[in-house]
Amino acid sequence: MLVLDALQDPGNVGTLVRSAEALGARGVVALRGTADPWGPKAVRAAAGAAFRLPIVEADAAEALARLQAAGYALWAAEAGAPPPPPARPARIALAVGNEGAGLSAPVREAAAARVGVPLRGPTESLNAAVAGSILLYALLGSGAGGSDSASSAVRGHTATS
Repeated sequence: MLVLDALQDPGNVGTLVRSAEALGARGVVALRGTADPWGPKAVRAAAGAAFRLPIVEADAAEALARLQAAGYALWAAEAGAPPPPPARPARIALAVGNEGAGLSAPVREAAAARVGVPLRGPTESLNAAVAGSILLYALLGSGAGGSDSASSAVRGHTATS
């Protein structure tokens, strides 16, 4: 599961939706304050993935509660955090935060772990879509993430597919 926390750039939103589908995520939750995943720029960047992958727009408090109730461990993408460990829960919801401000306080506080992309060069940080895509690959490359439809954890919101 991918959770988008107030991403402002629709290109980043669409790119992450595309990466989520390509790497086997079961769905995307766009928290309030995230650019419209159905806006023209986001849809173009998603390259059709937005029509195949469940996308749910949700309030943070309710989405986090539903994810927890469905057995998802919330992991926060954060610059400077360690890479994902080899041992991890079967159900992970990766939260990617706002391009400038990072994750919101409620999402940061609810996170069971913080994970990042280790940078070896002099670059201080990565674009949100790039970092999120690399972390999705690291998490889903081994088949982690469960086999059910992750979007069912937050049904009851405006679901689009």
